[in-house]
Amino acid sequence: MGARPLAGSMARMRPFASLASKEEALARLLGAVAPLAATEQVVTVEAAGRVLAQPVVAPLDVPGFTRSTMDGYAVRAADTFGASTLSPKTLRLLAVTHAGDPAAPSVLPGTCVQIATGGKLPPGADAVVRVEGTRAGPEGHVVVVEMVTPGTSLAEQGSDIARGTEVLAPGVVLTPARVGLLASLGLTEVACYRRPRVLILPTGNEIVPLGSPVGEGQIYNSNTHTLAAVVRENGGIPLLHPVVADTLEAHVAALQKGMAEADLVLVSGGSSVGERDVLQDAVRPLGEILVHGVRVKPGKPLLVARLRSGQALIGFPGNPTSCLMNAYLFLVPALRALARLPPRPHRTVRAVLGERVLHQKGRFQFLPVRLEAGKAYDTFKGSGALTSLSEADGYIGIPEDVELLEAGTEVEVTLF
Repeated sequence: MGARPLAGSMARMRPFASLASKEEALARLLGAVAPLAATEQVVTVEAAGRVLAQPVVAPLDVPGFTRSTMDGYAVRAADTFGASTLSPKTLRLLAVTHAGDPAAPSVLPGTCVQIATGGKLPPGADAVVRVEGTRAGPEGHVVVVEMVTPGTSLAEQGSDIARGTEVLAPGVVLTPARVGLLASLGLTEVACYRRPRVLILPTGNEIVPLGSPVGEGQIYNSNTHTLAAVVRENGGIPLLHPVVADTLEAHVAALQKGMAEADLVLVSGGSSVGERDVLQDAVRPLGEILVHGVRVKPGKPLLVARLRSGQALIGFPGNPTSCLMNAYLFLVPALRALARLPPRPHRTVRAVLGERVLHQKGRFQFLPVRLEAGKAYDTFKGSGALTSLSEADGYIGIPEDVELLEAGTEVEVTLF
């Protein structure tokens, strides 16, 4: 379809009624998000990164038996009292035991059992003399030159985890160490909160899916895959929707699908004020618009809504840099709240600007920067250039009332 006359295009352009601050916009979004209550059983080997939904109570002792923590000899500690290099004690060797072996013979006064790390302590023994505390003796005997007391070099049964104790509380994130803990208790699965299902709706007649040829005036659909990566990284399951045409009917149908299937709806494009930016018109009969426009750069055309079916909706600008910055600022905290994950930790470094930075007052700017030898350099090439972020190590925040930052100014860089 060819271009239309300018006057017709301008007739339906609608400026933003008002712009929210980034703080106001985030607060309204978080107010529309309720942590998921649904749970599911997750196999232990796939539980890393999941949020525990029920307490884990130990069904057994760990360790399940008293075991040696050293390679050496299981003894009765009393038989070693007074032992030294000048006054050694000689004990008769009864047997050799390794980790996983059945119980060794009972240790009687004046005897010992050679034992490996992890080996089960034989009956009658109450300590282990490390191998460095002994020397070779007559055939079938061991010479002890180091005195030990009861409990030396032993891990007592239940000393790490006692049967019946709560070892993990609901709400904790299952780290690799915690997954290992579950495995040590013999648990094959665990109850976790369900991960949020996040529908991603790309919009725009110019958008082409990956793998298709690009025609004149068309671009590949990058925002869907950018947002999907953010969703996966922050505990969600992305549901990818085909490209939605720039019509009110297509938008409404896609949103109704999201209301039926998803816990959170993301829309890429259509959130601004152009003639074909119909997202706000599609949302109004389906819910309540909480934010339309935010005082940040890049990312001004943000739309936040609460759908009548209970889900939050986030409408992102179509420009790739604006879309990704808004994802970091708004999607990440909202999704993590929905998934019951803790806030994403912010990693920051101090640097000095390597060049002068000019800023238009009135909007808080998130300026992507590249770090080099302790200096930060601006990489922003415009809202439509995804390389603005792909070439950046992080970003700095420039307050609304600042017009100029001179080279050499110390800044805090939040790393991606």
